[in-house]
Amino acid sequence: MSLLTSSCYLLPWSKPAQIHGYLNFSKHSKLLRQECTTVRCCSSRSWQTPRAQHNYYELLGVSADSNAQEIREAYRKLQKQHHPDIVGQKGHKYTLLLNEAYEVLMKDDLRRKYDESINQMRIRLGENNTPLGNSTWKGPLRPQALFVDENACIGCRECVYHASNTFIMDEARGCARVKVQYGDTDQNIEVSIESCPVNCIYWVKREELAVLEFLIQPQPKAGYGVFGGGWERPANIFTAAESFKKQLRRQAT
Repeated sequence: MSLLTSSCYLLPWSKPAQIHGYLNFSKHSKLLRQECTTVRCCSSRSWQTPRAQHNYYELLGVSADSNAQEIREAYRKLQKQHHPDIVGQKGHKYTLLLNEAYEVLMKDDLRRKYDESINQMRIRLGENNTPLGNSTWKGPLRPQALFVDENACIGCRECVYHASNTFIMDEARGCARVKVQYGDTDQNIEVSIESCPVNCIYWVKREELAVLEFLIQPQPKAGYGVFGGGWERPANIFTAAESFKKQLRRQAT
């Protein structure tokens, strides 16, 4: 659901928690809806970009703000590596996908429409266009929110043990997540952060929360050629959020 200037809030904990600041949303992002979008290519055939479809930027291994030269170099490198003349028939479908990605990203109008299509995720907004995350809040809203990087979580349950009203264990994913922001006392939350052996609990700005919680959810992964399907999510959630913000900027211009 791709990919930010960083500002930090220091909290009065005895141990500084990890802090990230992203996603300073503007009026241009009031509602981003996920839906299937069809873009007509110059070859008169169409392609669709539902959630399960491949991300062209990830396919080419480039960032969302890459220029034409970077896209061209990445495309040529991958074509050489996976061309059927080199790897055999198994590379045929993959090179077709590379051709499709290259064709779209190298044309300004198609790229703009594609960027719009992959940014069409639903974000609930509160007052002053502040995104609302999946977790709920206890008491008044605060500038900072808790976020668990589920990629780094090892399922030790320490945070749940020390602050069970704030954190829950997602048995299906095998990791913890935030259920209620500030569901426990500040002291209990501090202890839960201290007890995390892998430092996967972050303090983030409240307005970041919706996108971070959305991006961390596993998304269906389409299979093609010799590659299988399954589920996936960004390996680095904060880099993914940064890429998403850049795409929003492109869309707003």
